[in-house]
Amino acid sequence: MTQYVFEMAMTCGGCANAARRVLGKLGEDKVKIDDINVETKKITVTTDLPASEVLEALKKTGKEIKQLA
Repeated sequence: MTQYVFEMAMTCGGCANAARRVLGKLGEDKVKIDDINVETKKITVTTDLPASEVLEALKKTGKEIKQLA
């Protein structure tokens, strides 16, 4: 399993919930959400999926997002 960190333009808890929702659709057994922090605008996940697949899912929130690690 690999840990990835993404930066997402989150402004409130609703944005964080949107991220949780799209990541949940990938499968709870496939993506473990380690942390979603609205203040630092960072999402940390652990998964066997490629980072590009997680990034594409997060883009469905409509927020600006980029991979940090």
